Amino acid sequence: MKLLETSYYNILAQHAADAPDRPAIVMDDVRITYRELVDRIERVAAFMVQKGLQRGDKVALWASASPAWLYTYYGIIHAGGVAVILNANLTVKDAIPLVQFADTKYIWFGATHDIKGSASEAPALAEAFHIPEACVLSIPDTDLSQITPVPIDMTGRTPRDDAYIIYTSGTTAFPKAVVSSQYAITNIVSQLSKAIASVRGERAVLGVPLFHAYAIYVSWIYLSNGATLILPKRIKADVIANAVEKEDASDLWSVAPIYQGIIDNEVLTEKTAPRVRVCTIAGSYTSPVQFMRFEASLYNATFLNMYGMTETCATYTTTRPGDDIYVRYNTVGRTVDGVEAGAWSESKGLLPPGEVGEIVTRGYHLKNRYYKLPPEKQAIDEDGWLHSGDLGVFDEQGNLQIVGRIKDLIIKGGENLAPAEIEKEVMSHPSISGCRIFGFRDRIYGENLGACITIAPGETFDEKAVREYVKGKVGSYKSPVHYFIYDAFPLNANGKVDQIHLHEDMLTRLHRRILDNKLTEGICIADITIKNSTYNITPVAAMMEECAANLGFSKRRAIKVRGAAEEILIMRVNEADEIGDINVKLLYMHDFLRIVVTDPGMAFDPSREEQRKLSSAILLKLVDDFSWQVLPDGKYEVSIDFAYEQDWDIKGFLLKHQDVK
Repeated sequence: MKLLETSYYNILAQHAADAPDRPAIVMDDVRITYRELVDRIERVAAFMVQKGLQRGDKVALWASASPAWLYTYYGIIHAGGVAVILNANLTVKDAIPLVQFADTKYIWFGATHDIKGSASEAPALAEAFHIPEACVLSIPDTDLSQITPVPIDMTGRTPRDDAYIIYTSGTTAFPKAVVSSQYAITNIVSQLSKAIASVRGERAVLGVPLFHAYAIYVSWIYLSNGATLILPKRIKADVIANAVEKEDASDLWSVAPIYQGIIDNEVLTEKTAPRVRVCTIAGSYTSPVQFMRFEASLYNATFLNMYGMTETCATYTTTRPGDDIYVRYNTVGRTVDGVEAGAWSESKGLLPPGEVGEIVTRGYHLKNRYYKLPPEKQAIDEDGWLHSGDLGVFDEQGNLQIVGRIKDLIIKGGENLAPAEIEKEVMSHPSISGCRIFGFRDRIYGENLGACITIAPGETFDEKAVREYVKGKVGSYKSPVHYFIYDAFPLNANGKVDQIHLHEDMLTRLHRRILDNKLTEGICIADITIKNSTYNITPVAAMMEECAANLGFSKRRAIKVRGAAEEILIMRVNEADEIGDINVKLLYMHDFLRIVVTDPGMAFDPSREEQRKLSSAILLKLVDDFSWQVLPDGKYEVSIDFAYEQDWDIKGFLLKHQDVK
């Protein structure tokens, strides 16, 4: 197989020569032809050279999607710079360490989540990023028409040079800066294009943000083939469906949550289904049931699953249009030509088909390196295999099935459980459209399983039936202990399920559920045994007042709590036949604070009846509820309750101040 040794610019210039007026990029009413695209790339490159850019200089690109984003990206690389791609949803504060880590010398910026993209913001950004103001450039406010294109010195340059840097989505550590080349992306795109040539059309809607590695890859699939790329203004199901309808697009590249949003809305489905002929899914897991629903609803489209990562210039495996539907919904397909991949075990090396291991790959599609990381941190071993951190299994035909992430493994009682395996079986139930499995701390097993689910349209959730179904599929040990229902999963800026925030929300819901159960019985925060003597009454009652104040009680009501505690203790001390122990408990309940006083009781004495009536009358003025009973062991128990202040969230208070296990 002959690999390409050419650049973005050379390929685009050829299309501009062959079909100069063909639309290259469309966004709403903006249409950029191939002639205009190449002209603007040349002007950006000339402008950068005028600004003093040297070969290998890092140039940050921080803006929302637009045609200008793309020709600025290509222009930076054509000038000899390295484009540093920043997420448009970053704040200035979050962008600063990424810009500085990459040794960035220039910034092209536009509208983002945090800024408007106006040239007037350049001075403040220059100060924040410690870059000269002359090197901070506004995409919308830079007049390229005043720039004269000039020949770019290509001496010593090759397509294998560093072309762009994209940060991986870090979770607990600083994200890695992945450095890739034009050579890698051009060749992997060329082979992917051939693999899906029978269904690939001439007009494609890009349903993922441009700053994502997958979006750069998809953009190049269509622009390198002289086709038309359509950019929606926002990555939302309705905006994307409208773009498909308006531009009569035949191809749609997005992620599962977007497709789910389209098929859940009859109007959006009617706009999309008659037009699209191929839909691709990458970047998020899709269950077989979900996949078949997509294909049934968007009835003219063939759905293709793909797999890749930032370090491989995006996808390098794909299902083929002619594959059996079982292969297309159950796997992410086979590698494209010239790429090797396998499942790897630390103890056994490459594994045979059917065995689960870490997915590894090698070939022309790999990153150049991680920026500023030493060799031992590059994730490529001495044999050239890139270690993905993903778990997968290959069948005899080379089709890859994703099992999960190594770091996502849930270790329950010493057994490794892969969330993706369980998610697949949960989603095979007809009432469930989406599932994510997460671990949570468990005192017995170390970790246990919680399931976040979405319900299929028109279905209801019968938890008992689903539990029995899942148990029959994966067994009791792998079955989720808790189920949490969501209308939709939160998405990150790339349109993928936001695993971090979803997991955090599940843990919050879990804690609230545990608290619900505990509050029904009462959460005891104080359990004191005192001698039935009057000198113990004042400090105990004072403690009750302080606890009430901490729970948001007004000063007046907290004093009432103290007064009621004093009165009940005085009554119990006065009624005692002999010196003994009195037990005092303070309990958090769902809707009220409860004080429970228990003592050995007394023999009935009519002379004390009037005093008891008086104490009861006093208590009824101070408390919201009052009850007493004689326990089976003969002890006398009195409970007094105080309703929380209006709108007081006891569960929120406990989650903030208590580590609920």
